Amino acid sequence: MNPDALSAIRRDIAAAMESAADFAERPAGEQYQAVAGDGAVIATVGAGGQLLDVRITPQARRTVDNLTLGEHVRDAIRAAEAEAEQARTALLGSLTIGGRSVAEILANPEAAMPGTIRPRRQR
Repeated sequence: MNPDALSAIRRDIAAAMESAADFAERPAGEQYQAVAGDGAVIATVGAGGQLLDVRITPQARRTVDNLTLGEHVRDAIRAAEAEAEQARTALLGSLTIGGRSVAEILANPEAAMPGTIRPRRQR
């Protein structure tokens, strides 16, 4: 491999690692919320996808049956996690290594970087 190309890849990797670390260390204020059940449940997750809060309105506790309320909680959490995942994907899509987006490399490493994955040995 050409030394200049290798140097460029090293710079790309260092920049990608720095950006990923910055993303992971975003302040606690970086949160993603989603609502389910017409506002009955609000879920909040952090930038890393960790569940921070689930709020159930008092009205929902009185008027929604337990099974439906559980489904609303699940839906709100999943939607908030999806918001956080979209933010991570956008970040990774904006980073490149060797001219390929990090998101593309992570999604399909063999296709993005042919010859870099060693096949597993069969037992």
